[in-house]
Amino acid sequence: MNKIEKPDYPVRKPRFQFSENVPKHWCGGNASLTHVLNAWTILFPEGEKYFIRTIQKYIPKLKEGKVKRNAIAFVGQEAQHAGEHKKFWQNLKDQGYRFEGFMNFVVWFAFGLLEKLFSERMNMAAVAGLEHYTSLVADLGLRSGLLKPAHPEMRRLFEWHAAEELEHKSAAFDVLKEVTQSYWIRVIGMCIASAIFFTFTFIAVLLFLWQDGILFRIQTQKELFQLLFTKEKVLPLTMRAAFRYFRFSFHPDEEDNLYLAKEIFSSQEHQYREAI
Repeated sequence: MNKIEKPDYPVRKPRFQFSENVPKHWCGGNASLTHVLNAWTILFPEGEKYFIRTIQKYIPKLKEGKVKRNAIAFVGQEAQHAGEHKKFWQNLKDQGYRFEGFMNFVVWFAFGLLEKLFSERMNMAAVAGLEHYTSLVADLGLRSGLLKPAHPEMRRLFEWHAAEELEHKSAAFDVLKEVTQSYWIRVIGMCIASAIFFTFTFIAVLLFLWQDGILFRIQTQKELFQLLFTKEKVLPLTMRAAFRYFRFSFHPDEEDNLYLAKEIFSSQEHQYREAI
């Protein structure tokens, strides 16, 4: 009897709970950085469901081996991400934030319209591109220490998610490579991913800042500018990393950052159990 090999990473079952004392600006009192992360918290659940739907269509067609095993584990990890981030939605609502209308538009436009307009291969290419963005912001967050001043419960959530993004950074890309060798489908998918990622993140951040009543304050503009361009330099670092995706020979595994994930798993080991 042949031994069934495990995937490269397990599906972990975290047990995050968010208490009522998580403050509005929970990342070091920085409203702009907090709301970038809040934006992803409301976007991730539907985004992860899209990733799962797209990859699940291809899993039965994949050859037996590492790519298929990791695709199955990827689906399991992304399901956990969606559920854990959605737990914090109630905290946001209790703090007075209203984002249901925005999310209804996102679901209609991105998944009710665009997802149906694109072919299955183009959706797969968009997922691979979006996964590149999640892995590069995960790398940035863990490497730069941006999360260190965060409220402990939120820091654990984002560090766990970031670590798993680095762990499965090649899963969607490898499925895409098995589905099609077309460089241009990969490039167009990345362009679609870029438009979706930056547009929806930007709108959500503005929505949160507007509801705080501080969108047009000088201090808020200064925080945003420093976060994006001068201090943390999130935008140029993100764009530089994103452009690497356009190299013909690119593969996510060439990024040497798995050690960052292992450090998080080691520190959080007691907080979850592994399902597979």
